[in-house]
Amino acid sequence: MITEPPSSPDHTEIRDLVRDLVATTFTSEKMRAAAASPLGFDEVAWKQMVDLGWSSMALSEDVGGDDLGAYVQCLVHRELGARLAPTPYLSCVALGASALTMLADGRGDDLLTRIGSGATAASLVLSHGRGWAEGSSPTLTARETGEGWVLDGSVGMVLDGARSDVLLVVAPVGDAWGFFEVEARVASVRRTPVPVVDATRSLADISFDATPARCLRDEPVTTAQVSALVDRLAVYLAAEMVGAAASCLRQTLDYLRARHQFGRPIGSFQALKHRCADAAVAVTVAQELAFAAAEMIDADDDAGLRLAAPLLLARAGEVFKDTAEECIQLHGGVGFTDEYDIGLYYKRALVDNELLASPVDAYARMDLVRKEMIA
Repeated sequence: MITEPPSSPDHTEIRDLVRDLVATTFTSEKMRAAAASPLGFDEVAWKQMVDLGWSSMALSEDVGGDDLGAYVQCLVHRELGARLAPTPYLSCVALGASALTMLADGRGDDLLTRIGSGATAASLVLSHGRGWAEGSSPTLTARETGEGWVLDGSVGMVLDGARSDVLLVVAPVGDAWGFFEVEARVASVRRTPVPVVDATRSLADISFDATPARCLRDEPVTTAQVSALVDRLAVYLAAEMVGAAASCLRQTLDYLRARHQFGRPIGSFQALKHRCADAAVAVTVAQELAFAAAEMIDADDDAGLRLAAPLLLARAGEVFKDTAEECIQLHGGVGFTDEYDIGLYYKRALVDNELLASPVDAYARMDLVRKEMIA
């Protein structure tokens, strides 16, 4: 029912390999157990992903990667999202590695190599919290002292911020921005886990008090460069959201085929068919948008991505939440129970819609970019 985006034979082979492994590694029982564990993820499963090269597939060959691009990485994100897999992949490989690739100079290569090999877990800290940098109000500052750079302030809701080894911080410096590396376990960094409705996402509030930082770039980072980073992050997050929405719908279709009422499967009722068809169309369109945006990243089409990324983030967020709500209703009363995973998808949708930017904020960003383009 949900069509696949255009793909090469190599992409299809990678997709099938990733899908098969994720399906066996993150069954409902294993996913729930990993999320409830002290680490919040399955360390053995994460090591297996690293050993298979998933953490380095999009990195350049100069830092030990395979240079397969954003499209292939989105294939992995989609399958992980489909299983609500609690892993550091989004925070470390998508957010952290993307920031290093786009903002750091050669001083970030060692970190990229360590992330690709699984030796270091990194979390990205945007001093303005979330969303695009234009018009933002940073709550974290950087200043240079006689002994080097230090950071002061706090940021809320950092993905995997409580369990990472390194914090990659984008902080204002004068009229521009700086990009810094901070050892997460130093005494001047306070990390406070934040309970959220989705147990498969780990978030933390982080505060800095004259915390020593290593500057990863000589030249100032422009506001446009920070927002371009957010554009790329939006694509990876959206890929997980569309994967989750598609899986949520497929599980509901299986339920409708198995559940009988009045002597027939309830999935044969025309009213339910129409609701499922509407959801399938919405998910398919969002998925096409996600992989079209991934192709823009691979083609270095920054201008196109500047408009496509906020549209994608808004639409993927809406579709994921709407699909999860619809699927709960199609399950009936059991959709609200913990026995079925459908409620977990809804909880993931609520959190993912706030991780980077809400649909309302993303649409506002898209409208701003569109006006700038036609001015």
